Amino acid sequence: MTFPLKLPLSIILALISITSVAAPIDLAAAYKRALEHDADIHAAYNKLLASKEVSPQALADLLPTINATASSDDVRQESESSFSGGGKSTGQFRDEGFSVSLRQPLFNWTSFNRYKQAGKRVSRAEVEYRLAEQSLIIRLTERYLNTLQATANLTLADDNVNAFTQQLEHAKIRFDVGLIAITDVHNAQAQFDLSVATQISTQDALYSAQEALREIIQTGELTLLPLASKFPLSPPQPNNMGTWETLTNEHNLSLKIAKYDVEIAKKEIQISRSGHYPTVDIVASHNYSETGGGSFSTGFRSESDKLGLELNMALFAGGKTLSLTRQAAFHHQQSLDVLQSLQRRTLRETRDAFRGINANLRRIQALEQAAISNRSSLDANKVGLEIGTRTIVDVLDAQSNLSRAKFQLIEAKKNYLLNILRLKNSAGSLVQNDIEQINQWLQH
Repeated sequence: MTFPLKLPLSIILALISITSVAAPIDLAAAYKRALEHDADIHAAYNKLLASKEVSPQALADLLPTINATASSDDVRQESESSFSGGGKSTGQFRDEGFSVSLRQPLFNWTSFNRYKQAGKRVSRAEVEYRLAEQSLIIRLTERYLNTLQATANLTLADDNVNAFTQQLEHAKIRFDVGLIAITDVHNAQAQFDLSVATQISTQDALYSAQEALREIIQTGELTLLPLASKFPLSPPQPNNMGTWETLTNEHNLSLKIAKYDVEIAKKEIQISRSGHYPTVDIVASHNYSETGGGSFSTGFRSESDKLGLELNMALFAGGKTLSLTRQAAFHHQQSLDVLQSLQRRTLRETRDAFRGINANLRRIQALEQAAISNRSSLDANKVGLEIGTRTIVDVLDAQSNLSRAKFQLIEAKKNYLLNILRLKNSAGSLVQNDIEQINQWLQH
């Protein structure tokens, strides 16, 4: 079979459009795009870099400071003296000078504690960035699975509309020949109308889910790989809630941040109290000045070096130091209360995620069987309708029950996977490999 060497432009464009369909995006590819485009993770990274600068800033207060100044002035001087019979004299000359000074803190309790506090602030920022990474994994996976669920829900809604359309047409035909009452037609019409309304809301839900995912990965094409119909189902490992509670108390990143906040607030009390303490510095300077004239029209030059200790101590600051110390103590107590509240909440979230895995595990198994049973029930009711042992209402109810079982099965699978991630997130062990694990459960 031969083809002409030249094809019309319209045919070429049509062939290009057919062959340029975007490949489906799996969860791993979506995660890579999220790392590249998600504004929140970029903001968290820049916040980390900014937070790391507090350490060299605090260290600078403990290191020597050197200052240099220089000046050069043209001076015009007019003078009048009684020694010269009241005569006036005018002179012009140049003044020049420079100085270099050095100050090295020997004892500054405020600066020392600021430096120790800065180390804790940097450590806190690093944990906060790790938490942002875990948050991205949760956000991305949840939105990816929400989009898959919305897509599946729309497919089910379309199937329902088609099924109820057939049932409505079938009911009208049977009514026209006198086999059923008008109430059966009304029931079929009501189910059809409801299915259309559900289809519309499901389509809108899909658009919303897609936009939420696009917000993170920034792509126009959004064809996703769906979940496999079957993937490994297993309880948490280890399958012991007490073990997960211990892991949460020890490794939860939010708790680590709160604990750093407690340490930082405690150090702030020492910093505020150190306002009462003296500071001792080594000071050294070299000064040079030279003038070309003066009151007696004589120039002179001077040069000096100084080296010594300088003591400074605030004797009274209007009660400000005491107030700052009390304020820091209140902030410290507040951080302890926040830590306690967070400990309670993370333990509750850990228990919820642990139970959610096991509950959805059993629920998936039950709903898979329910879908099979409801499919058989629908087939049996359709046969019964044909032979007159079932009514159209029975068929409509069976169709609704089958759709409900499928809807709930999709949701249970999504919640099972999300609870796995949430449990690991609570224990501080959520990593990119968990994305790869779920990615293996997609239909490649």
